[in-house]
Amino acid sequence: MQHGLDGNRKRLSAVRALPLLTVTVLVLAGCGTPTGTDGDLVNGWSAQPKASYAPPAVGTCVTGGGIIAFEPSLAPVTIVDCAQEHTAEVILVGAFTGPVGEAAAPPVWNSDPSRAAFAECSNAATAFVGADWHTGRLFPWFSTPREAAWRGGARQWVCGLAEAEDDLFAPKARTGSLKDGLKDPKPLALTCVRLDGDDVSPEGFYRTVEAVTPVACTEPHDTEFVGTWTATASSYPDAKRLNELASDGCYGKIATFLGITQLQLYERGDVYTFWTGLTASQWKLGDWIAHCFLNVSSKTKLQASLKGLGMKPLPA
Repeated sequence: MQHGLDGNRKRLSAVRALPLLTVTVLVLAGCGTPTGTDGDLVNGWSAQPKASYAPPAVGTCVTGGGIIAFEPSLAPVTIVDCAQEHTAEVILVGAFTGPVGEAAAPPVWNSDPSRAAFAECSNAATAFVGADWHTGRLFPWFSTPREAAWRGGARQWVCGLAEAEDDLFAPKARTGSLKDGLKDPKPLALTCVRLDGDDVSPEGFYRTVEAVTPVACTEPHDTEFVGTWTATASSYPDAKRLNELASDGCYGKIATFLGITQLQLYERGDVYTFWTGLTASQWKLGDWIAHCFLNVSSKTKLQASLKGLGMKPLPA
């Protein structure tokens, strides 16, 4: 999971489709035709089914499978009713068509067909929850056929949606549907988070973040979501440049959230920048969006939102 931390000077910085089902037919050999038979072994029998691929249907849920945001996986998934505990909910099933459908293998992650399919998935996720899914504790689960299934004729891709837990890229086991989760009262909205790391500066800021845990803003926390920032499509930047771009982009979001100018934010000195996302796999699928957060010292335990704080002191 990609993280970035910066101060007001810019400080520190699924999924496997279900397997191809095959049927083995045994060929029987004999010395002759038994008395009372006509020798036609399949007379009146239905034909054996062809090898088939059955993706999970829209409205079902899946569990297992090593589901992680934007990461392909060959681990198996189990289809379950959404009333049971699960990790992702299937909201759309599409298919690769055109010349790509004639290819010998499914499209790679970093390809136009995969990006086009994921864009459909992302739009479906937003429509399903009622607002941009990036603003919630959510991420899409995107699954393409394994090569064996593709060779058997499978062309379907599956789009699911998961509630996020730690790092906002790992799923939280849950029951029930995510539908309309970002409509008022927005039960799945991303608000405040608590950071954890093993390298802390004397001022109480993490130099390296190990965990990002969503919490209610009434619970002790040190970080608050302020919006998203979209990078310009290009080749994937190196780590230093990526941190510079995302930190600069998120800096303005923080100033707006607090209701001050960027110069005033610089003068504060006690509110820093933190961002997540923009992994290499995410970039390959065409999602160039980072989550932007304001961050205060871990020595300061906030228990309310800082929206509109202006230049007032941090609440004690």
